[in-house]
Amino acid sequence: MIRQLARRCCQTLADRYRVLRIFFWQQSLRSRILIIALVPSLLTAGLLSSQLIRQKIAETEHNMSQELLSATRHMAATGQYPLISGDINLLQLTVEKERSQENLAFACVQDVRDSVRYCSGTTDLDALIPFPAIGEIVKKEPLWVAAYPILLPDAEMDSGFEVSSQSTSRVVGYAVSAVSTESLVLSKRRALQIAASLIVASLALTAFLAWRLSTTLTRRVQHLSDAVDRIAGGNLQIRVNPGTSTELGVLESGINRMAESLQTHQDEMHVRIIHATADLAAKKDEAERANTTKSRFFAAASHDLRQPLHALGLFGEALKQRVTTSELSTLAHQISSSISSLESLLNALLDVSRLDAGAIEVRKRHFPVSQLFDHIGQQFEGPATAKGIRLKVRPSNWILYSDPILLERVLINLVSNALRYTNSGRILVSGRKRGNAMLIQVWDTGIGIPQNALDSIFEEYVQLNNPDRDREKGLGLGLAIVSRTANLLGSQIRVRSRLNHGSVFSIEVPLGSTLKVAPAENPALSVGASLQGQLAALVDDEIPILNAMETLFSTWGVSIVTGRDGEEVLEQFEKLGKHPDFLITDYSLQNNKNGIDVARQFQEKFGADLPVLVLTGDTSPDTLQLITQAGYRVIHKPVRPARLRAALAHILDKDASG
Repeated sequence: MIRQLARRCCQTLADRYRVLRIFFWQQSLRSRILIIALVPSLLTAGLLSSQLIRQKIAETEHNMSQELLSATRHMAATGQYPLISGDINLLQLTVEKERSQENLAFACVQDVRDSVRYCSGTTDLDALIPFPAIGEIVKKEPLWVAAYPILLPDAEMDSGFEVSSQSTSRVVGYAVSAVSTESLVLSKRRALQIAASLIVASLALTAFLAWRLSTTLTRRVQHLSDAVDRIAGGNLQIRVNPGTSTELGVLESGINRMAESLQTHQDEMHVRIIHATADLAAKKDEAERANTTKSRFFAAASHDLRQPLHALGLFGEALKQRVTTSELSTLAHQISSSISSLESLLNALLDVSRLDAGAIEVRKRHFPVSQLFDHIGQQFEGPATAKGIRLKVRPSNWILYSDPILLERVLINLVSNALRYTNSGRILVSGRKRGNAMLIQVWDTGIGIPQNALDSIFEEYVQLNNPDRDREKGLGLGLAIVSRTANLLGSQIRVRSRLNHGSVFSIEVPLGSTLKVAPAENPALSVGASLQGQLAALVDDEIPILNAMETLFSTWGVSIVTGRDGEEVLEQFEKLGKHPDFLITDYSLQNNKNGIDVARQFQEKFGADLPVLVLTGDTSPDTLQLITQAGYRVIHKPVRPARLRAALAHILDKDASG
């Protein structure tokens, strides 16, 4: 029990000390200095004052006791004769005189039989003197009372106030006196006031000195803090005035040296930055000039390559429709296949340019995902079987809200990529609901992708397993197109992969509503009817393309008026006296003219509702943006005849419905 109590006391003291320490360190520097100065001063002044007060009070009480005993003994001596003789008047005079001279509150002389007594004062003697308390002082507030015996003249008495036990029979009476303690209380109060005044004066002086010291110290510390803040803010020219060679003076000198060193380093760094910025600007200008030159070269080369390739494709299609023998038919199909491969490579570059230019319009609608999955399965079932890979497209009945054409292009690229890098196993295309969206995933058991390459695979011309740049494996633009197209749809492509185990590519597509599903469009059903018997206007500055288009359109049953510029074609229509059903124009023409100018010229002549299709081999994003902003449908060379027919049918149907 005692141990527990001691442990609790120690714990309480430790907690109090911890609280005080936390409180102390939470105070400001000035408050801590004041606390450090005042607490010891207060304790010292309190201890000294209490000691002095205690000594003063003890001395006062001793003097008061001695005076009271002396007065009582003197009154016993002077009252001896009147008491023995029975002279009451003399006794009265003696008592009154003694009381007035010694400033007593009470004085009394009486015999042992209490037959003769005279008392001065109103205090009850029996209440004051607890007999036999002779020779002692009774401290009974508000009085101190002392009694002394009156002896016969021949009585033997011991020295002092002690009465011999052998002489008690000679006591004839008693002298009793009392003094008031009011003077003692006043003396104590006066001592306390003096002590309190000394303590207050000591504390005031200590507080004043501590305040002056703390003010000086905190002012210098605050000055140092402000200087450090300004230096941290970048004002390295700031300096402080170092004081005497104290610790603060050393600190102030150190801050000045630090500021000077930082200023020197900043000046050196500023000079380096200026030189580095100049070098960087020069290199940037050089890189921009090189990039501009490269872009111009690529655009010119792309345009120059697309023109003959476009004509070659048109001639190849016309050749396929005109040959009759099986040998020539096989040759024509081989030529067409080679042209298609070359077109695919150029179109991959074109897709990137169109996506960067923002020239692709997103047309979202509600459609069943089963339609999309069926197209994927039909398109890749044959190539997968030929490679010995099992392709599985998991059925799904959800409705999506997106652009079905762009989304299909994303999945085609992903499945094609999976098929290219999977040598055995299977490929799975699946979709599952996730909140208000559908997570479409393409799984494969291919060679996998290293973790450090998961971000770079979406960059242009990146192929991890084609060091020889085999063109049959593409240009490395498939995933770049996928990433850009997904961003255009408001989604993001995510990928997980393990080397030699396979990969999974995912895209989230918002869910749609069954009630808003529109009937599927099938432009191929109306192409023949929409073009048969139409009269077309064609403007192109390449003779081979004009000849190829005339040959192709004749096989479609379409009449065509061609020319190398707009004025030439307009003159022919004036001679014919007819109105064209649609206009096909190249964008880049001779004499710094372009297809937009030709289209506006024809629409001014034949009406603003004249359908216009602009062909171009220019892959520049600026060019694509200009054509799109002008409101014309653009299709890039080389263009396959089937795609050309579909585009023409589209603008004609749009014009008819409009």
